[in-house]
Amino acid sequence: MISLKAYLRHLIKNKLYTLVTVVGFAISLTFVLLLSVYIKNELSVDDFHKNKDRIYRIESADTDFSGPIAVNLRDTYAEIQDFVRTYEYQGIITPKANQNFNMGYLAVDNSFFEVFSYPLIKGDPSKVLATKDQIVLSKSLALRLFGTEDPVGKEVTIDTRLKFTVSGVMEDFPENTHLKQQDAIINIQNMVDIFEYEGFLTDIGFCSMSIYFLEKPNADLRAKTSEVLKSFKKDFWLYQEGYANTLYFTPLKEIYFSDKVGPGTKSNSRTLVVVLSVIVLLILFLAIGNYVNLTIAQSTFRGREVAIKKLLGGSKKQLFLQFIKESIILCLIAVSLSLLFAKLVEPVFNSLLETKLHLNAQLTLGNLVLFSGVFIGIGFLSGLVPALRITSFKPIEVVKGTFRKKVKGVYGKAFITFQYTVTIALLACSWIIVKQTYFLTEKDLGFKKENIVWAPYLAGTQKKTAVKAELMKIPGVEQVSLVWGSPLDGGSNQSFVYKEKPQSFQEIRVDSAFFSMFDIKISPTDVAYSKEGVYFNQTALNSLGFESAPASFKMYERDEPIIGVVNDFNFKELRQNIGPLVIRQQNDSAYASKMFLKIKGNNQLATLNQVKTTYTRLIDNLPFDIRFVDDTIDQWYVKEVKTGKIIGYFTLLSFIISFIGILAMSTFYIQQRYKEIGIRKVNGASITQILALLSKDFIKWVALAFTIAVPISWYAMGKWLEGFAYRTTISWWIFVLAGLTALTIALLTVSWQSFRAAVANPVNALREE
Repeated sequence: MISLKAYLRHLIKNKLYTLVTVVGFAISLTFVLLLSVYIKNELSVDDFHKNKDRIYRIESADTDFSGPIAVNLRDTYAEIQDFVRTYEYQGIITPKANQNFNMGYLAVDNSFFEVFSYPLIKGDPSKVLATKDQIVLSKSLALRLFGTEDPVGKEVTIDTRLKFTVSGVMEDFPENTHLKQQDAIINIQNMVDIFEYEGFLTDIGFCSMSIYFLEKPNADLRAKTSEVLKSFKKDFWLYQEGYANTLYFTPLKEIYFSDKVGPGTKSNSRTLVVVLSVIVLLILFLAIGNYVNLTIAQSTFRGREVAIKKLLGGSKKQLFLQFIKESIILCLIAVSLSLLFAKLVEPVFNSLLETKLHLNAQLTLGNLVLFSGVFIGIGFLSGLVPALRITSFKPIEVVKGTFRKKVKGVYGKAFITFQYTVTIALLACSWIIVKQTYFLTEKDLGFKKENIVWAPYLAGTQKKTAVKAELMKIPGVEQVSLVWGSPLDGGSNQSFVYKEKPQSFQEIRVDSAFFSMFDIKISPTDVAYSKEGVYFNQTALNSLGFESAPASFKMYERDEPIIGVVNDFNFKELRQNIGPLVIRQQNDSAYASKMFLKIKGNNQLATLNQVKTTYTRLIDNLPFDIRFVDDTIDQWYVKEVKTGKIIGYFTLLSFIISFIGILAMSTFYIQQRYKEIGIRKVNGASITQILALLSKDFIKWVALAFTIAVPISWYAMGKWLEGFAYRTTISWWIFVLAGLTALTIALLTVSWQSFRAAVANPVNALREE
């Protein structure tokens, strides 16, 4: 108890040390705590499914799969117990007359709730999708449509024409699953009617769905991978003709981190989780290192206390346990603060990582015991090195002053170098990510995107002419284009063989306003204009081996005149190169999926309000969203923006930790040199000379950190940029600026303490010694 009181007095007396150690430790542990919970949540995705060890999704790097594949494999391989096909779609649901709601739904096989363990609030898992006319609503959608009424048995309509009976209500999908949140689940058989396409589930060429297989107990489905791939190369046209070459049975627990994002699924980068795990360890190491460094530095001012205890008979073991106990107490104080800080910044953290941590739900007895045990262990490890170091010196060293010299000469330099290595590397990486993101969002895509808005086309083919005419009457609307496929989605894929070489073209179908609206340049060919004519981009001609456009081209059954060549423009994210593209003209009787409007730059809000009012009237009050094209394109790079923010925040954190460490270290470092400073001033040294003397060691440490950080960050960012077909350059000035920023922070931190020591009366320093 006496030693504890002495320690508390020591903490109160040395306020800077206490503040720096406790607050610095608490800030670091806050981020360690938040990131640890996030990483735990990410690694637990889909853990709740009772069949999680027996569910696999069939994947290929080159294609999705078609409906008959599931049936064929189930009938061929005894290892397969059941399957679920999924297809995500958007629609309009109508619970009552004159009520329409947008919804996203997942079309699945009727075995969905038996294979997966998504909980039902109402309904039997084996019966809720037994017939085509049944629909399962999410809890949120059921509440929105029917309020507190029991929705089971009630009738709803999808897309104003298909009637369903509510057979069940499910809990909203949890955060820790790879499937996106869905408003409803329907039987996949309905997609035949929704698409008005009989071959939706039977056409081997319609490869647009995800397929999950439930493996029989004690079977080994993955062992059949090579056999399945061999049969695909023999019987499945995509593999026969070389469009696809790979095949995997991906376990459910690995789907979330798969490179293949299927319909209705979400994913995360395993690399990002690994990077965040490394950051957790770095922050923890920086925090512990700061504590060790500061405690050892501070120990030079506790030498007299320890020496007296040793001279009075205190054993090395007693002193060792005292310092360990002090370290644990300090760590627990910091942990208590970190819990408070974590709760305060949880909303910001959730927004940054687009997650929901639910820290309150983590405060179970088991987690608290684990949490306390981990941080008591951290406290023990943090105090181990200082305890060993402080209890190892001899009392006579305090009298001679050699102990202080030993501590001064050995500790601090390496760790401060490490701190600034991390800081400079993170700062350089952060700026390169920001530079790449800016490059992606500002790059000329080959078409105009400003002042253009889009919305889904919902009026039907018979109203296309009327919709265009009514919208063109609005003063702020300059052009209207109704298309199927666009630069925002790349249209649909068309695969064929030309001169025994597989070709994969994207196809979009547009009207006459499309080219002028997007300012896409056309180089006409010598072929006379024809409504049946098509346009190729330059990449398509190159892929086919043409130096100039031929008069016509036979992609499938008939020759089609090529009436123009368009300059290459990007119709996919800039992670991918521009591919071959064919643009077809379509008339007013053809199907359209999107509506684009070019609007004037002035008073756009009023124009959009008029567009919404007019379009709503034309589509019988169906709900829709309208968005700007450039905003939609910016959404392609949300992940890069998020990554840049994450690295940026942790760069700031590393700066704070480094600042705290170097502030305290400079304080103790300068205190150790008071006598030397006094002697130099008596001998005529100027304030500038003393400032230079005290700062040069810190400059050397930052310079060494810069030398280490540059190749590490250069290599890491080079590997990251390889994932983009279009990328910025890694500029040398980024590293120089990062180094200068770190150096400036270090010098500003040190200069304050150095200046106080340089202007102090040398007589006081000599008297103290």
